[in-house]
Amino acid sequence: MIYIVLIGLFVVFYAVFTTSYFKVDGLPLLSLIIDLGIIVAFIIFYFIGGYLELNDLHNYLMFTYFGSFVYMYFAIKTFWIKPSLLKYMVEKDNNPDEEQLETQELDLRTARIRAIYYFIIAILLMGLTHIHMHPELQEDLTSMNPLFVFIGLIIIIIWLILDVYRKIKYGVFLFKTIVPLVVTIYIFINTITM
Repeated sequence: MIYIVLIGLFVVFYAVFTTSYFKVDGLPLLSLIIDLGIIVAFIIFYFIGGYLELNDLHNYLMFTYFGSFVYMYFAIKTFWIKPSLLKYMVEKDNNPDEEQLETQELDLRTARIRAIYYFIIAILLMGLTHIHMHPELQEDLTSMNPLFVFIGLIIIIIWLILDVYRKIKYGVFLFKTIVPLVVTIYIFINTITM
């Protein structure tokens, strides 16, 4: 049953892609059906977590806990579209490949919708982790968080240097640092609230 959760997390990720495209294309009925499928998947995840013993529960909590971090990463990455928008504008001026430009335009149009879904899913996964957390597993699950925060701080510094460099060289401040910054803050908050 634990593999249902793992596979389900991947399926939900791609279901968000599909439903966001349907919403942009004006197909609300199809997007509503997929939305209901995502809700049903989380109800199933919830009930699966309630029936697991310690070893399987540990794996379940790892999937939901670290899955929450991954989904938060994608939420912020897809929400902050400035780098993708700049890339699209440069390629639109320099690259006549219409098919590639249409793909990039569709990604830009669906980015904010996907970001909202990913953010909600990240919060739901963390909620499932808190609901099903077992005291014996808590320390093992959160033991890597200080390392993640440390790595996040290093990435923030590197990306900030790159952002400043791009601002000086090209005159554009993309603020790509926002992605590791928000994810690191999210990890830190979940470390102290666990």
